[in-house]
Amino acid sequence: MSELHAGNFDQTKQWISFNEGKGTVAPNPTSYAIHVLTGDSFLYEIQGGFPEGNLDNFVSAPVVYPSSEYWETLLNGDRQRPYVDISISEYNTLRIPSAISDYDLYVDKGRFYEDVVVDGVLTAGSINIDGGVDMSPDGDITTDGDIECNDIAANEITANVLHNAVAKTRIPIISTTTDKTLIDADTGSVIHCSPTDGNIDITLPNDLKSGFVVTITNLLPGKTTTLPSTLKARGNVLSEPYSAATIYFDGTDWYGYGDLV
Repeated sequence: MSELHAGNFDQTKQWISFNEGKGTVAPNPTSYAIHVLTGDSFLYEIQGGFPEGNLDNFVSAPVVYPSSEYWETLLNGDRQRPYVDISISEYNTLRIPSAISDYDLYVDKGRFYEDVVVDGVLTAGSINIDGGVDMSPDGDITTDGDIECNDIAANEITANVLHNAVAKTRIPIISTTTDKTLIDADTGSVIHCSPTDGNIDITLPNDLKSGFVVTITNLLPGKTTTLPSTLKARGNVLSEPYSAATIYFDGTDWYGYGDLV
């Protein structure tokens, strides 16, 4: 067994310091040599610079970077590159690229094999969903721009205006046996009127949204369906079985056309 010898350790020349940050500027290879740290080389053997700033958490200048495409070619404009600076000698600091800074993640591309949960707001320049993957949001989708697609399947779609759209949908059918006042949710419906008594009166409010439209059908012989006399139409009564009229509102007046007498 060989004899143990006392070691000589000069603490005055030993430093250890960590610092982190992020930047958008690539290292300039003309300012210093780009070093590749191999297994048989040491940080203190590389010519670095002099400590600057607070020596309790110093970074020497210039900083030594490991050679990698991450620093040399992948900054691409204003992309943020987090890093960790480690200083273990008085005159050298090694800047190591990282993926996370202050709990913020900076990446160019990503692939997730399982679920991703976002508790905050997801902001994206664009989102493409392909590969036959379905999107099933529990809440609302709101956009100030356009949504373009080949097909939409939905139980209910509420739209203020449809421009140049082909809407393939089922029309709601509402049945009534007594007087009825139209409400905004009735728009786009067919109203089947089967009077229990001799007549059903339909009330047309003036506080509904412009563009409201319904089709009213009188189903029973010997019974009538009557709309207000203020309706701008050739008549205001459906008096025959299966007589029908389309009624619409322009925000000011009600209009109708069909089998009205």
